[in-house]
Formats: sequence, C-alpha cells, structure tokens
Amino acid sequence: MAKIQLVIFDFDGTLVDTAPDLIRATNFYLESQGLDPIPEATVRAEIGMGLRKLILDVFPKEMQSEANRRRIEGDFLKIYEREYLHSPALFPGAREFLTEWEGAIAIVSNKRARFIHPILEKLGIHGLPWTRIIGGDTYPNMKPHPEPFLGAIQAAGVTPEETLIVGDGTPDVAGALALGSRCAAVAHGYQDIEELMDLGATDRLESFHELLPLIRKIT
Repeated sequence: MAKIQLVIFDFDGTLVDTAPDLIRATNFYLESQGLDPIPEATVRAEIGMGLRKLILDVFPKEMQSEANRRRIEGDFLKIYEREYLHSPALFPGAREFLTEWEGAIAIVSNKRARFIHPILEKLGIHGLPWTRIIGGDTYPNMKPHPEPFLGAIQAAGVTPEETLIVGDGTPDVAGALALGSRCAAVAHGYQDIEELMDLGATDRLESFHELLPLIRKIT
C-alpha cells in the first residue's frame, strides 16, 4: 500500500462550515425576488455541486435561458459577496491536523477560487504551505472530473495512489474512484456519510481528530 504524501481537502462542508452564510445569501436573494425561502437542508445538499447547480434547482425554467442564467447568477453573487465572510468556521480538529501533518496539503473545491482565499485569510490559515488551492473556475472542468485533482497531485509531485482525498460529497468520491485514490468521507459534511460510503469512499472520519491516525494506519 502506497504511503500517503498528499491530502486534498474539499472546502465547503469538509474543511470549512460555510453553509450558514450561503443559506442566508440564498434566502436574501429569494426574498428580493418576492419568493419564499427554501429549507436549509436543500441548500446544504447542493453546495458541493457549485452555485450553478443550486440556482438551477431553484429556478429550473429561468435557467434554460442563457440571459436569465447570467442575470440570476450576477444578482445572487452580489448578495453572496456581502454575506460570505460573516461566519465561516473551521470544523473541529481541522486546524490541529493542518499544523501537525508534515506532508503536502491542497484544496480542490467547486467553489469559485476568489471566495476561497478570503475565507482562508479570515480563518488564519491562508499562509499554510498549500500545494494548490483550486476552485471550481480554476480549470475548464469541475469535480468530479479528475482534472482539478490532477492539478494538485501533479503540483505535489506525487501519484494518485499516494493521495488521500477528504470530502463530504459525491464529486469527491467519484473523483477519487476515477483516479484510484483513497477517499475519506467526513461525518460532519453536507451529504450523508452512509451515502458516500455506499458510493465507494474507502474510509470514514467521524472527526478530523481521526485523520492523522487514519493516515498512519493505512500507510
């Protein structure tokens, strides 16, 4: 079994709890359109697939028009830019792992990269030695396509077999399976961990306090 050299983290729902700000922004936008708010669980379930998927589900008919899609995305982003730094928080144990782990670390997210960097700054971890910070707009393809994962893997100079992908959504598990990497599903995420294990996640994390022992165990 290959020794893990690189840990790739998903962002929303895995490394950072960003849901409260996204839920608030979504419902502020709906209110501005004279629409009823949607349940928190609905927003959480869509976060991992990116903003466009969320908007598509909320406005399926309007999104069939390119002009409407651009207008809706633009209007929503104005609100999200106002709200997204209100209350992001690292999940318990994440900071401890990031400071104790001596291998490479990277972020591969479907969130726009321009939102990731300020959140990391606010949380005081932007200055860590990230191999890559990859957003949903960094490459032509988003997760679960292997391209963004390979960007981080190649930058670290390791192989997919030496990589552990930590995530909370289908794109993370599907990407890991396509690459032949291990994937640890987190219990605190926005998608049910049992669903992720059924999809093929190789490991489960009840908290980040288990991550370092897991790496030592599997290598």
